[in-house]
Amino acid sequence: MIANPSAFIMANPGLGKSSLLRRMAIGLAAFGVWPMVLGDIKGEHVAMIEHLGGAVLPLGRGVGHINPLDDAGAVAAAKLLSAAKAEELLADLHTRRFDLIRSLIAILRKKPLDEREDQILDRCLTVLEARHTETGTVPVMADLRQVLKDKPVEVREVSLDRGNDARYEAITEGLESSLNSLCGTGAFGQMFARPSTNKLDASRPMVFDLSRISQAESDLRAATLLACWSIGTGTVRTSNMLADDRVIERQRFLLILDELWNTLAAGPGIVDQVNALTRLNREMGVGQIMASHTPSDLMAVRGEEDRAKAKGIMDRCGIKILGGLAKSEMPLLTESVPLSMREQEQLAAWQDPPAWNRRGDEEIQYTNDDVYTPTDASAINDAELRAWLEDPENRQWYFDDRTTSPPPGQGKFFIKVGARAGIPFSMEFTPTERRSQVHDTEKKWHEAKFRAAQERGER
Repeated sequence: MIANPSAFIMANPGLGKSSLLRRMAIGLAAFGVWPMVLGDIKGEHVAMIEHLGGAVLPLGRGVGHINPLDDAGAVAAAKLLSAAKAEELLADLHTRRFDLIRSLIAILRKKPLDEREDQILDRCLTVLEARHTETGTVPVMADLRQVLKDKPVEVREVSLDRGNDARYEAITEGLESSLNSLCGTGAFGQMFARPSTNKLDASRPMVFDLSRISQAESDLRAATLLACWSIGTGTVRTSNMLADDRVIERQRFLLILDELWNTLAAGPGIVDQVNALTRLNREMGVGQIMASHTPSDLMAVRGEEDRAKAKGIMDRCGIKILGGLAKSEMPLLTESVPLSMREQEQLAAWQDPPAWNRRGDEEIQYTNDDVYTPTDASAINDAELRAWLEDPENRQWYFDDRTTSPPPGQGKFFIKVGARAGIPFSMEFTPTERRSQVHDTEKKWHEAKFRAAQERGER
């Protein structure tokens, strides 16, 4: 039905787009398609991966490490492949490592490497890989820096040092300083300085949990996302090549990019990574589901060129699934998705909040007196508030659960394929989903309520 195995989900916050994404991922997992979340910035999909028996890979300062030189199993796999396939896999590994390290340094410097530094880095990697491929070991960033300091003849040829050690050191000083930052002495700390804390396993679902990285640390978040993407897609390529040579059974993957606005805004290089995936997913044998709040999110990335690429990401998705959106978003949305006026009006109506009255009884009018009626403001204290909460009716009012009175557009969406009329549907949670709380992204708001329910033995 579609030429591109991808979907884009868009709706205002709180209307269920992430829940729909998880429902699709859970359904595909039942068919043997493993979900891979290559950078869960908010930690919203960790519970789903745990329930599916997958691997949760936490990353953050003092929590975990990810090695930019990680081979994602390629070196061991190459020994099982035909000579031609092994050469292709190792060449792909070299390119992936080179692109990732170059991007990490660009984030540090706020500008790319120059032409000569590109050549020097490329040769250093070639020398490093020759040293480690035979032994089957995985190098770390300190090993790459040591190659640069060793001044091998292959590197000196492209550095154009004219046989002068002092000139070589002057030419490579900037690159060595950047590698020092990736070896644990710079803004990234130890994140990229050590072997990867966890090895990716293509035989089960997985998620990189980046929720411990603060939003304020935008450079670290962007760099870590790039590393997760590089190693994650490298794992997919290795699995595909093993399957091509019939070493293993073919495994299908679903790459998930929730909160896409946050991912694209993380820093330079991210837009290109996502953009490349939308063009190569058929070749890689992967599907992808992306989710964001509004069309304007895609225009929030820095740089006119990146904004054009971001818009193309949604344009190329085979399916668009749309929930409640503001009327003001329609002009931008209709540039990518043909919508009738009736469809636009329905999407705008779905973004409305629930009724002011929780019970939907318009005859009842709530005032401050329904909460408490103080005779003297200074007389209200914690003990009286606790006593007030002990009344079951008051407690129910205080710990109101949105699911009892959801917004009118919660769980309601249109499926749009090309210019065809949208297919409206409503998603409801199954009893298993409710018990597992796999879709609950607001636990911190009503944690006390759930704890009280558990103490009473409620389900």
